[in-house]
Amino acid sequence: MAEGKLKLSHILIGSAGLFLIGCASTKITKTIELPGVNIHTRAEWGSQTIATGYKPHQVQRITLHHGGVEFSGDKPTPQYLRELQAWSRLEKPWPDIPYHFIIDLQGEIWEGRPLQYAGDTNTNYDPSGHALIVLLGNYEVQEVTPVQLTAIINLMTALTKAYHLNPDEIKSHKDYDPSTLCPGKNLYRYLQDGTIVSKVKRRQQ
Repeated sequence: MAEGKLKLSHILIGSAGLFLIGCASTKITKTIELPGVNIHTRAEWGSQTIATGYKPHQVQRITLHHGGVEFSGDKPTPQYLRELQAWSRLEKPWPDIPYHFIIDLQGEIWEGRPLQYAGDTNTNYDPSGHALIVLLGNYEVQEVTPVQLTAIINLMTALTKAYHLNPDEIKSHKDYDPSTLCPGKNLYRYLQDGTIVSKVKRRQQ
C-alpha cells in the first residue's frame, strides 16, 4: 500500500467502561506517521467532534477483532462508521467507536479512536495498552480476502515499528477472553498458524 500518514485526532474506549477526563474540552492534535500504510482519517468519514470521555494509555500490544456482524459492503464504509459511532455513543454509552483501526472489505484502513486513548469492549478483558484493529464483517462465516490480510500485516508491521512492539504480542480478542468467538475462526486461523506474526517479523528485518 502507498506510504501515508495517520492523523490521530480523537478518541478510544476502555473495557472498564466510560472514563471522563475532567470537564474541560480536550483538543487532540497528536499525529503519528506510519510509513507503508495509507489510512483514511476521521475527517474523511465524517466523524463527530468529541471532547470528553477518554482514558489515556500506552500502547503495548496489538489485538485483532472482527465486527461480528455480516457485512457485504452494501453501504459505504464512511456511512457505516458514522452509524457505528452514533450507536457507540447512544446505546452503550461509549465516547466513540471502540477500535483504533477499521479495515473494510476492500482492505482500506480507516482511523477510529486515536491510539493515545484506550479502547472499549463488551467482554471481560481490559483493552488498556492494546491497539485494537477490527475487520468489518463476521469471520465465523465470511472469508478473509487477500487484500484484507495484506492490510492487517502492513498495519501491524507499522505499529510494531512505531511503538517498538514485540510481534509475539500480536493476539486476538479471544486470546484475552475465551468466552467470545471474536475474531471468528476464518480470521483467527491466520494467528493460530503463525501467518500474521511470521510475516510481521520478516518485514521488521
